[in-house]
Amino acid sequence: MRSSSRASVVTRRPAGSRRHPILSRVLPTPDDVLQSYLTHEEVFILVDEPATSAFLVDSINEVLIIVAIALLTGFAVGQGGGVVAASLGVIVIGVVSSVLVVQRLQRWYTRYALTDFRLIHAWGVLNRRLAWIPWSKVTDVSMTQTLAGRIFGYATVRIESANEASGFKAVKDLRDPHRFHRVVTEMVQAKQGKTVPPWMKPDGPPGPGGRGGRGDSPNPLRPGPLPDQAVTIPGLPRIAMPDHGGDPFDD
Repeated sequence: MRSSSRASVVTRRPAGSRRHPILSRVLPTPDDVLQSYLTHEEVFILVDEPATSAFLVDSINEVLIIVAIALLTGFAVGQGGGVVAASLGVIVIGVVSSVLVVQRLQRWYTRYALTDFRLIHAWGVLNRRLAWIPWSKVTDVSMTQTLAGRIFGYATVRIESANEASGFKAVKDLRDPHRFHRVVTEMVQAKQGKTVPPWMKPDGPPGPGGRGGRGDSPNPLRPGPLPDQAVTIPGLPRIAMPDHGGDPFDD
């Protein structure tokens, strides 16, 4: 189901799956669950999941507790603590280990998918949940990467939408965050378009700068200041209009 790349594209499972039908129904794989949410003509572009390295970093406290309890149990037994000390140590280690197993299973069943229509967040082992946002509703995208994330290569991308009640907010601990962020940006651009400042629009034939602009052939339908003119704002220095799409604040 998954390719060798860090963030992969989900493909359809062959009809002759080797898994038992009952097992597939009771405990399907995360990719099977995600595939079941796909509409008839919808296509996956990118699928990612929480990084294992992020889980290990987040679980360092629990691992240290297990190590400390194991050492204390061994010391207590060596000092004559007997069965009681050993039993208490085993119980505590078992409880903490069970918590880690449940947390890892929850992350394993978490998927973040980008399709040609929407963003999908699927999670949950027994009680499955789904949240999605169409590309037309995406309003803001940001990315946060901690020091540990920079070292191990994971990060969190936060996606805001016009629907404040949406369950799709933080896309946590992505295995390939920069690729995910780039694809999200490209999909939003393709769906919502991009805005070009007036001085970057090719109003006329290319001039000495190699492309059209307000300085090459002013548009009579959109009169405005020429490149050698300036915009005056009270209390601020004169700001020269950019020539051929330049930066007005460039020194």
